[in-house]
Amino acid sequence: MGFDWKERRRELDELRTASDSGQLATYDLLVIGGGITGTAIARDAALRGCRVLLVEKGDFADGTSSRSSKLVHGGVRYLEHGEFGLVAESTRERARLWKQAPELVRPLPFLFPAFEDSRVPLWKLDAGLWLYDILAAFRTPSLHRKYSAKETRNQEPLLEKSGLTGSILYWDGATSDALLTLATMLDARALGARCLPRVAFRGVEWSGAGEHHVVELQDQVGGGDAPTFRVRARAVVAATGPWIDGLGLLHRKSRLLATTRGSHIVVPGDKLPLRHAVVLIHPRDQRVLFAIPWGECSVLGTTDIFDQGSPDRVAISSDEVDYLIAAGNDFFPRAKLERGDVRSAWSGLRPLLAPPDDASASEISRDHHIEWKEPGLLVIAGGKLTTHREMAEQALDRIAIETKAWRKPLARVFESGLTRKRELPRLGTLAPHACAGPLEAKNSVGRPRFGRSEATMLDDATLRKICREQIVLTLEDFFVRRTDIFYKEPGNGLELLEKLKPLLREELGWDDDEWSRQVETYRAYVHQQVGRALNRA
Repeated sequence: MGFDWKERRRELDELRTASDSGQLATYDLLVIGGGITGTAIARDAALRGCRVLLVEKGDFADGTSSRSSKLVHGGVRYLEHGEFGLVAESTRERARLWKQAPELVRPLPFLFPAFEDSRVPLWKLDAGLWLYDILAAFRTPSLHRKYSAKETRNQEPLLEKSGLTGSILYWDGATSDALLTLATMLDARALGARCLPRVAFRGVEWSGAGEHHVVELQDQVGGGDAPTFRVRARAVVAATGPWIDGLGLLHRKSRLLATTRGSHIVVPGDKLPLRHAVVLIHPRDQRVLFAIPWGECSVLGTTDIFDQGSPDRVAISSDEVDYLIAAGNDFFPRAKLERGDVRSAWSGLRPLLAPPDDASASEISRDHHIEWKEPGLLVIAGGKLTTHREMAEQALDRIAIETKAWRKPLARVFESGLTRKRELPRLGTLAPHACAGPLEAKNSVGRPRFGRSEATMLDDATLRKICREQIVLTLEDFFVRRTDIFYKEPGNGLELLEKLKPLLREELGWDDDEWSRQVETYRAYVHQQVGRALNRA
């Protein structure tokens, strides 16, 4: 089931025509936010037989959901803070995703080295990983394993040798976070939900409890100058991540969230060759971060800095680049990483629940919050990529509890959903085209490239398929979230614009003026995300 710009326009025309005629399109549920949480809620609701409309003011996953560490993990570091329930939930959901989305979520071995001066000695790491295995109910490719110093050096030859006492090997998961969100959205659509990108929420006129509320929306393509239109919905879900406090729906005296910025840098794999993801402890502040193999590249991240700025303008700082390079060189001194080695970077805001005043950024819980507000608003915030399915189920169950007065068939569908745990359809089976982008270089060996990186191992047929089935509306959509070209290609894809121009213009219906506008906008994006922090033109 494809989804392209023409289908989006057709569906929007239907909603606008209904609005203009006064016969507003009516839904059981309107979801605001097209990240992993919002798309999972739309999918869960569609599975329960609800009529669902999801709107996202930008591209699907263009906020936090495509700016994670690209890990589906149980949270080893949460053990230190005693968050055993969160670890159990996360490892359970990790195992479910390994099963239901094997094309998008794969096991990844992690190496946790210990040194003579480590804050956590090797024996304590070993004990902690036994607890991790137990909380995961042993649902991993293998149990964790303890290595001696010599064995550790054999596993990761580039790792610092001085003072090394050994390491622990354990398992977590890697994913393409943007494609996982896209696949979830496409599954929701296949189940009957209507999901529209670049449609902004503009307000709601609340009716009585259990009645239909009138929601005002606006098409954002072309700059957001289109007239607003209206739909009706019995309940509204706000799942906008770090945008939640600015949505105008909470009416709180204080902010719900304390957003923190997490940034990553990407370097060529020949500068930092890795056989495992490696847990690093930063020498400056003792924070946990990771060095992660990513096909032909390696990733260093993440930072954790309080940032109450606009989520629309989040980007890595020059200081963060230096901070991450310092961690890489401390653990891998022979790599001799420099700022010139950084190929790309990304930053996202974590939608973390506001903590006590004395908490540090890294100490804030990664758990989630669900709140019902009469007469028909559900707010969901916080949480992790890993636990999105569980969060969605809890959100829908809460709506069912709060809306017992709703008329059938919706109440009947919701009530039946409360009595059983559903086994969801396998992601990638219903939406295999969402897996077109390469997850690792091994999958693409020998294929021709139209650029210089593994991200360009895509033939014309695949590129056209992406445009026709994965709702590409901008160059940023294509280079950043449908492929990894922005991240992995030297020059972030700018050198490929002329080569791709005929295909993209044909598939996306762009004339000369629109192509020029798209190029200018994408150049500005590259400068904001990479050029400014690295002092590149």
